[in-house]
Amino acid sequence: MRKVLILMGRYLPGYKDGGPVRTIKNLVDILGNEYDIRIMCGDRDHGDLNVYPGINVNTYNRVGNANVYYVKNGKYKFKALFEEIREVDVVYCCGPYNDYAIKAMILKKLGLFKQQLVIASMGSFSNGALSLKNKKKIIFFNVMKGLGLFKNIIWSVTSELEEKELKLVIGDNARCIIAEDLPRLEKVEHKHVKESNCLKVIFISRISRKKNLSDTIKIISNLSNYSILFDIYGNKEDIGYWNECKEKLEKLPKNINWKYKGECNSDNVVNTLSNYDVFLFPTLGENFGHVIGESLLAGCVPIVSDTTPWLDLGKYQCGNVINLKNINLFVETLEKYINMDADEFNNYVKNAQNYIKEKNKKSVKNTGYRKIFNL
Repeated sequence: MRKVLILMGRYLPGYKDGGPVRTIKNLVDILGNEYDIRIMCGDRDHGDLNVYPGINVNTYNRVGNANVYYVKNGKYKFKALFEEIREVDVVYCCGPYNDYAIKAMILKKLGLFKQQLVIASMGSFSNGALSLKNKKKIIFFNVMKGLGLFKNIIWSVTSELEEKELKLVIGDNARCIIAEDLPRLEKVEHKHVKESNCLKVIFISRISRKKNLSDTIKIISNLSNYSILFDIYGNKEDIGYWNECKEKLEKLPKNINWKYKGECNSDNVVNTLSNYDVFLFPTLGENFGHVIGESLLAGCVPIVSDTTPWLDLGKYQCGNVINLKNINLFVETLEKYINMDADEFNNYVKNAQNYIKEKNKKSVKNTGYRKIFNL
């Protein structure tokens, strides 16, 4: 059985990082019986001062189908990293920015290990991601290229579009393997029955500029003639941004009943979504967007921007994909759903759940992760 070491910032029982944790959890659930998967990660969740309860630090713990090494204070040391790398067949890094990725690339550059080093792009090169802290990111990539740290590594991307975006920054010679994120495999019943002339809308994601809660509120504010319930779930990753959004929320028309419902543990996301009609998510960019797949599983119709890989939702009448600049179309789409009766809307619910069921089957069967782990 081939041995795979995955390096990441945080893993279970953490959940505040959202997609990255879910990506690896799904991967472990599906491929953990085919490969000896080992994970190195920090010993506490995003922003937490306390260590995860019941874990052993700086050694391996069995978590599901993987062995997880919790690094004390999340501070990776070259020696510990090297010792774990030399015990495996392939190394997979979640993202290029973190210290574990940079240290792994330095060890590789110095020729201290021969195993293949794979860096997951994780949306780092999308236009939306690069528009945030743009100067710092460009400097980072130029320095890394100048030092030759991007040589002799392989990039894991989730789509041809992500590969194209990466090569615009890294160069045409960058070697990429497409491995679409693996799905969450579970069945759930859509619990909410849509009421006439009403809409239950959910926003569920990390509260940061990239996830674009601000435009979500702007869209909702245009629905002044209807009965709207609007609930927000997510970790307040950027408190300054949350305060900006809260000011806008407090100015919403009285017909819009909004609430911030706090953080939602990953295990509860699908069940939570199943209690809503629509998931409104005008994100600035997602390399995959697990929460979109989860909304489909839950039968919660996603209305998303055109900056994710989920571009065919309209084709299958299970959701909507809209250009970020077209706020009016977002509003018109919501109004269309508001005016539907329960039976008509239920067709979209059924389409959503059928769509994701078939998509998930193909994703598991044809996953590019096997190609990566067999390098």
